Amino acid sequence: MGNSDNLTEVEIRRAVREEMSRVGRSVLSTVFWTILAAFTVLVGLQAVQMGFYTTGLAAVALIAVGILVTSASIYLLYILHWV
Repeated sequence: MGNSDNLTEVEIRRAVREEMSRVGRSVLSTVFWTILAAFTVLVGLQAVQMGFYTTGLAAVALIAVGILVTSASIYLLYILHWV
């Protein structure tokens, strides 16, 4: 705490300004990745739904891809908001 006692008002304002811009970028990044992950959850669920309406190997591939995309997106949301 000894070093922070000698800060001038200009140094404090500069530090606050730098932190505010860093936090702003962090919030924008979180919002962007949240929207992208929510959209890809919907894409993955749509792929699973399409897999139920097709037959053969295409059905298995669509269901597998849908489950992979959905689970990766849910994991990203988990990392973004709960870790």
